[in-house]
Amino acid sequence: MTTAALAYGRARAGTLQALRAEWVKLRTVRSTYWSLLLLAGVSILFTAVLTGGSDTQGGSPGHGGDNDIVLDSLAGVWFGQIAAAVLAVLAITSEYSTRMIRTTFAANPRRRTVLAAKAAVVGGVVLAVGLATSVACFLVGQWLLRGNGFNYEGGYPEVTLADGEALRAVVGSAVYLGSLAFFSLGVGAIARHTAGAITVVLATVLAPVIAIGFLPENLAEPLEKFSLMGAGLAVQQTVERPDNIPIGPVGGLAVVIAYGAVAILVALWTIGRRDA
Repeated sequence: MTTAALAYGRARAGTLQALRAEWVKLRTVRSTYWSLLLLAGVSILFTAVLTGGSDTQGGSPGHGGDNDIVLDSLAGVWFGQIAAAVLAVLAITSEYSTRMIRTTFAANPRRRTVLAAKAAVVGGVVLAVGLATSVACFLVGQWLLRGNGFNYEGGYPEVTLADGEALRAVVGSAVYLGSLAFFSLGVGAIARHTAGAITVVLATVLAPVIAIGFLPENLAEPLEKFSLMGAGLAVQQTVERPDNIPIGPVGGLAVVIAYGAVAILVALWTIGRRDA
């Protein structure tokens, strides 16, 4: 066997070992289950509250209002995303706070491999749970909205996951949550401090949304287009409305994926240059 083949085999074994180790650590920590439960529960609860309180009057077949019933059905993700961000931050900062990161690096000195494996595991779990949550929100929201008059008789044809735009919105919401987890994990690896990392993540997610209401339009529009949450949740839009986020679904997801990629790349660069 050649030297290159042996090196490849060792690298592959090291990567698989890191993935297994990070999976074991994530699934054996109680906070993981609480965070995922909150992600699903809060998202579905707020979707039920918001759609259950909506109503429409005066519509007729082919002449409904301008409500985006797909977007409305996924509104709970706006609130549930905080749990996904906190889970991703804790996945890395808890090891620094307990000094267990030293044990991790002693077992596998390839620090960048460890961080990449942790990002893959955390991002994959959030993506999977986020997809299940988005589907549940959509189904619950559509059921409640149809009962409140958002039906064919009210001018709103039935929407299912067989509809391309609805499926794109649901899957895109899960991709948004997974990308947010990547970003949050990257910030946590850079900050190495739970409170500081959560503060930075929540400020990045929420501050632009708050600031938009106080800025002139020429500043608010580009901020909304390139903010993490503003761009990312544009994927949920399926109806053209004046108050839509001014970026397309593909462009919006590209922005939020870029946030996650940059955070992870910076974390990969810093993790090998600092003491544990």
